[in-house]
Amino acid sequence: KLLDTSTNDPAKDDGNPQPQNLPLVYLAQNDVFEGLKQDFTIPHLCEDSSRYGIGNGKLYNVMIWFGPKGTISPLHYDPMDNLLLQFVGRKRILLFPPSSSVDDDGDKSCDYYYAGEDACQYNTSPIDVEDEEGVDMERYPLFAKAPPAMEAMLEPGDVLYIPQKWWHHVRSLDTSISINVWWR
Repeated sequence: KLLDTSTNDPAKDDGNPQPQNLPLVYLAQNDVFEGLKQDFTIPHLCEDSSRYGIGNGKLYNVMIWFGPKGTISPLHYDPMDNLLLQFVGRKRILLFPPSSSVDDDGDKSCDYYYAGEDACQYNTSPIDVEDEEGVDMERYPLFAKAPPAMEAMLEPGDVLYIPQKWWHHVRSLDTSISINVWWR
């Protein structure tokens, strides 16, 4: 599907020339085009559980992501193990462990990331982890208890393993082409 995600934000400028105030179009989470399937190999990790012990070795889906600098995937989790393969450009990924079912104070309904609230999908957070003013702790007080983010910077040729139900926020730092491989 094509997403018109936002306009370019001069406040997030890294010095690379970029037209300002133009809508961004993001080819997000589309099936890999037939003609591209021969150009990459799905890692064995996704199809052989006996060898690596992650998942059941049942490939679920392979998707392509293609977009300009500045496109984002908001904070969310995937229900399956996931490999993010970076082919063109760079991406910044913020990773958070799964929400605790019980926090340090014994709160059994703890959801640090407010999944599904504010009209978001069940696996998506309304929290903007890149908000320069900081997360609104009055609106999202449990986020203060969340473990700190881990940051990964992907460049062409890099692969990132994202375990099932780990929260992640993704920003393209350049025009970017990535492929996701999900498996059970």
